[in-house]
Amino acid sequence: MVKGRAGQALIEYLILFAFMSLIALNMVKGMGGMMSNSIRSIGYQLTQQLTIGVCAEECWYSDYQNRTR
Repeated sequence: MVKGRAGQALIEYLILFAFMSLIALNMVKGMGGMMSNSIRSIGYQLTQQLTIGVCAEECWYSDYQNRTR
């Protein structure tokens, strides 16, 4: 009887470990997607700022050749 309970506890721990692993994997996937979207957004904004480069005041970069004066 005691041996059967030890086997049941092992199975319960394995199921718990599998469940926690599944949750952790989904969290990592979600964080990766969020980071990808953030980097894509930053890249888009930098591309817009560095290609267009026209601003009347408060330019981020003073080295723009086509900056309005």
